[in-house]
Amino acid sequence: MQVDYVIAGGGTAGCVMAARLSEDPGVTVLLLEAGARGRNPLLQVPAGLAEALGNRVADWDFSTVAQQALNGRRLRWPRGRVLGGSSGINAMCYARADLSDYDAWGHGWSGAEALHLFKAAETHSEGRSQWHGDAGPLRVTRPVWHHPATARFLEAGVQAGHRPVVDFAAPDHDGIGRFDTTTHRGLRCSVARAYLSRAVLARPNLNVRTGAQVARILFDGSRAAGVVLVDGTEITAVREVILSAGAVKTPQMLMLSGVGPASHLREHGIGLVRDVPGVGANLQDHLDIGCMILTRPGSAIGYAPGFIAQALAAPWAWLRGRTGLLASNLAEGCGFARSRPDLSKPDIQFHFLPALGENHGQTRNWGRTGVSLHACALYPKSRGTIRLASSDPEAKPVIDPRYLSVEADILPLIAGARMAAEILSQAAFDDIRLRWHRPEAVPETDAEWEAEIRARAETIYHPVGTAAIGDVTDGEGRVVGLEGLRVVDASLMPLIVGGNTNAPVVMMAERIARRMRAVR
Repeated sequence: MQVDYVIAGGGTAGCVMAARLSEDPGVTVLLLEAGARGRNPLLQVPAGLAEALGNRVADWDFSTVAQQALNGRRLRWPRGRVLGGSSGINAMCYARADLSDYDAWGHGWSGAEALHLFKAAETHSEGRSQWHGDAGPLRVTRPVWHHPATARFLEAGVQAGHRPVVDFAAPDHDGIGRFDTTTHRGLRCSVARAYLSRAVLARPNLNVRTGAQVARILFDGSRAAGVVLVDGTEITAVREVILSAGAVKTPQMLMLSGVGPASHLREHGIGLVRDVPGVGANLQDHLDIGCMILTRPGSAIGYAPGFIAQALAAPWAWLRGRTGLLASNLAEGCGFARSRPDLSKPDIQFHFLPALGENHGQTRNWGRTGVSLHACALYPKSRGTIRLASSDPEAKPVIDPRYLSVEADILPLIAGARMAAEILSQAAFDDIRLRWHRPEAVPETDAEWEAEIRARAETIYHPVGTAAIGDVTDGEGRVVGLEGLRVVDASLMPLIVGGNTNAPVVMMAERIARRMRAVR
């Protein structure tokens, strides 16, 4: 097979690139995704994510190496293996981060352009405004329905001194509110659903293949000439190979193809195409700590008798009006705060769930109900790596985030955990609170909080930076020193943004696709 553009990875960025590049009828585009189409009902109904995460539906099932700063624990790292990538299994939280984050990237990126692209990419349920668009493929909804426990969170946040926020897309987003979600009419609006509509898939110049895992890139000298799949199929790219496999798989693919740290590639017997030390380096992620309380039966979501009546009513509410519990993304509440008053922007983010969101949904807590308030530190200084375990393309890579390897990273987490516990301690929860669950008792000292964080903190699913702009790639995602090879996904972020990463990746792909078409 020969096409103009081969896109390796049908995740968030890959779907955007395939849709935008194929708008030009003069080029041919092939999108390759290792996973399936994503028709599983758990991936369509928003509340299904609780089961999807716990059961590893459409997931690469990655784990980190033992994290020294987290008591030697190996953390599970869910990543989407499905058309739409992690937008097909995530909590559908729509957040853009502070626009100044994009100014900090340099190399032609800016917050002003990012805002324009965010608006162009979305159709918001509230219509066009200063901060939102109404003509883009991505459906963004301000949900009408929310669980009663979320209303208590909003009230408790104000009681704890946080201001109420309606729209977190506005610049001044310190405070407590509810997430906008990538949902539409009670269904998940993954980036695949948004950008690969029936009309787009019907284009004669676009071919989307699922169950097609790329093994490596083919090179003709220093030019990327195509890819080879794990089944041996070779595909020629006349113009470019575009890697959109995410912050874990993209660096793995580069290294398997001979692009990466020379000494590491020699260890695995991989012939060197170009020595690029930055491939797989600069790994950044948001570490998260959850505070949880047990609540009266029926007052929250849970695997408990008191929740049975709500569970039985949920399908009828969803079928009748695409509302109610099944239409909820579960991570309904949001918040931003500053760990210190002298900071120029928030460095803490909260995610509130009217459920016990413990251990990626794998801990069921049978017979109990409760609520969770998670706090993550938005601007960690710790940097980790993605490395090869072997030269086998089907082997899982070695993921080492090196969480808290910079000691100062613990401080905003302690501050965030204290704020979360303070919110859950407010009067708004008094008539449903039974007792603390995690931690079992609220720590009094920073040392006690630190011990709690090291024992329980987990990823909040935002890995970035492993093919960074200004190091591995230029401002357009082109791999420096090679021709016909481009990266477009979260790997490009030189610095992690202060919020959820899915919307920023859509924006990044929109920018690069537009510039590619303008060049031609």
